[in-house]
Amino acid sequence: MFARHSLLLQAAAVLAVAVWASAAHAQAFPWRAGWCGLKDPEKLVACAKLIGFNALIAHSTPERMVEFSELARQSGIESYYWFSLSFGGKEREPFRQVMEPGDDKQFVELNADADPAKHGYQFGGEPVPGNHDVLLTPLLCFHRPEVKAFAQQQIRERLEVCPALTGVAFDYFGYQNYRCCHCPQSEKLFAEYRQAHPDLPPDKALDQFSLETLVTFNNELATYVRQLRPGAKLATHVYPVFLPQPLYGNQLDVDYCCQTVAWFFQPYWSAEKIRQYTHTVVDEQARYHPRAVGIPFVGVYVGRPVGDKSPERLAEELRVIWEAGKTSRLSVCSFNEFVDHPEVRLVVKQALSEQQSAASEIKQ
Repeated sequence: MFARHSLLLQAAAVLAVAVWASAAHAQAFPWRAGWCGLKDPEKLVACAKLIGFNALIAHSTPERMVEFSELARQSGIESYYWFSLSFGGKEREPFRQVMEPGDDKQFVELNADADPAKHGYQFGGEPVPGNHDVLLTPLLCFHRPEVKAFAQQQIRERLEVCPALTGVAFDYFGYQNYRCCHCPQSEKLFAEYRQAHPDLPPDKALDQFSLETLVTFNNELATYVRQLRPGAKLATHVYPVFLPQPLYGNQLDVDYCCQTVAWFFQPYWSAEKIRQYTHTVVDEQARYHPRAVGIPFVGVYVGRPVGDKSPERLAEELRVIWEAGKTSRLSVCSFNEFVDHPEVRLVVKQALSEQQSAASEIKQ
C-alpha cells in the first residue's frame, strides 16, 4: 500500500513539474500568432518569419491543411487547426442555438442593413453602449451531446491527416446572443441548475450557468485533444463576447488564451480600456490554470468596407499594450493584412523589434 501511494505521489510530482515547465517555457517564449486564411501559405509563412511571429492559425480543406502544416513545420512556425462551432450545414439544424424573439428580430434587421459596417455593429465584439447586437453567424449549442461528439470528430479527423499540426485553436465558442441559449436542452439543464442553486436570483443563475457550462465545454474538449495527441497545444480566442463577464478566459485550461484588448471596428477602444484589458489578460493569466498564458488579441482589417485600421492607429494600440503588459506576446486577426499591406507589416515588425530590445534591457 505504501509503495503504491509513493508511486502515485511521484506521478503527481512529475505531472506538476511538466505543467510548470510548460508554463515557464511559454513565459520565456513570446508566442505571437496570426489567425489567417490560406490564400497563399508560402507568403504567410515568409511574412511570419519576417516580422517575428512564430505561430499561424488556419482552417481549410484537409489537403490544404496538410500542405500548410508541413510548410510551417519546415520553417520553424507552429501551426494550429482553427476550429469553430459555427452552424455550417442543414444537417445540424436541430442543434442550432435558439434566441428570444427580440434577438431574432435584431438578427433580421442587422442582416438587412445594407451599410457594410452596419451602423456601428461590432460583429461579435462588445457592442457599442446602447446598441443591441447579436452574432450574425448562427452557432451550435454545446449543451447538446451531439455537438460535443461533432467537435471531437472534426478535430480527430483533422489531426489524423495532419501530423505536422502543432495543435488546435478554438473560436466561436460562445452564445449567439452573447448571454445564453434557449433551446430545449439548454432550458432543461438550466432548470436543473436552478434547483441545485435555489438561493441565486434568476438572472444571476442564468449568467452563472451559461458561463460555467461554456468553460466546462472548452476544458473538456481541450482535455480530449491532449488525450488524442499527447503534446498537442491548445489555443483559443474568447469570441463572441460573453457580456456578463467579457474577460473569463483565464478559466480556460489552454496553453494560449487570446483575449481581445483592441477590436477591429470603430469606434476604436480608448487607450485606458486597452490598458485595463491588457493588465487583466496578462496579470491574471494563471489564476486558475498554471499552464495558461494570456495573449493580448488585436483585430486588424485594412482597406475593407467593414473596417480600415490605419498604421498609425495600430502602432498606438501596440504601444499601449506593451506599456500595460510588458509583454511582446500577441495574437492578431487577420494576419493576411500583414501579407497584403507593407505599411502595417512594417508597423508590427518595428513594434515587436523595439519591444524585444526593451524586454532584454528589463531582464538585465
